[in-house]
Formats: sequence, C-alpha cells, structure tokens
Amino acid sequence: MVVAAAKIYKKGQITIPKAVRKATGLEIGDRVVVEARRDEVVVRRALGVLEFEPPQAEREPLAWPQARAAARAARAARHRSTDE
Repeated sequence: MVVAAAKIYKKGQITIPKAVRKATGLEIGDRVVVEARRDEVVVRRALGVLEFEPPQAEREPLAWPQARAAARAARAARHRSTDE
C-alpha cells in the first residue's frame, strides 16, 4: 500500500502524488470517483460512465442562509479547537 499526503488548494483541488499515481496506474485524463465516507475521502478509478451520475443528498438540502450559517459555525468551531 502506498500512502502519501496531499494539500487541498483554494478551489478545492488536490494533486494526487506521483507515487500514488504510479502505484495505481492513474494517468493524465483518467476519470476518478471521489467518495465521502464518514470521516474519510476515498479517490478511486471510475469503473464506467454510470458512475458520473450526480450524487444524491442523504439529507434535505438547506436553504442558502442556513447552509452559510452552518458552514460558518463549523469553521468557527474548528478555529476554536486549534487555538486552545
């Protein structure tokens, strides 16, 4: 197993480290699927066109003001936990 760190950039982009690309055979232009699983993010090779259907929400979407307030509260909580 190859494990490497990656940074999330301003627009939410990451670079898959060369060691991981080499170990998995991923090349420029390949499609991947990004899955959120509880407290981890999994990036894997796409198996076919059907995997590119938009994800279905697991909960009711929030209206914009509530979503913004929830994001700000979560961000503030993270900053408080790192300041202590």
